[in-house]
Amino acid sequence: MSDQADQKAGENGSEEFTWHPEYAGRAVSEVRDELARQIASDQRQHALAMEGAEEAEHDALASVVELERRWGVYDFDWAEQDATALASRIVAFEQERERRQEMISWADYRAESLVDSSGGAGEPESGELSTGIKAASLLVVVLLIVIILVAVWAL
Repeated sequence: MSDQADQKAGENGSEEFTWHPEYAGRAVSEVRDELARQIASDQRQHALAMEGAEEAEHDALASVVELERRWGVYDFDWAEQDATALASRIVAFEQERERRQEMISWADYRAESLVDSSGGAGEPESGELSTGIKAASLLVVVLLIVIILVAVWAL
């Protein structure tokens, strides 16, 4: 089957994971729908945690950090993204893993996608932050929250 036919099969939901360690035997459309539901649910949980951050700082921080670990890898702004669109990007990544029969990292996949699409050296598109900058920003935010929590706790 050609790449275009493979893509159409995936869009129609008739394609199935066969090798993938987590999704083997499941239809691509089923995985996409499940991920979209999980992302939407976690986005609601994230919003609630942020709203209740003043009342229960420690619980909110733990919840947000767990969610960031789960979805932040795929998009720094995952909590504000369309859940279906993010799920589709994740499924495309998982399909590439399936195609290669190798558990490549998101960072490697993303870097290769940038090289393939631009023909350049894998530079982020204008207006898009690099993964390193996103990770550093997240680390700074988490450290600031921890410092604030420690300061509040000491009072």
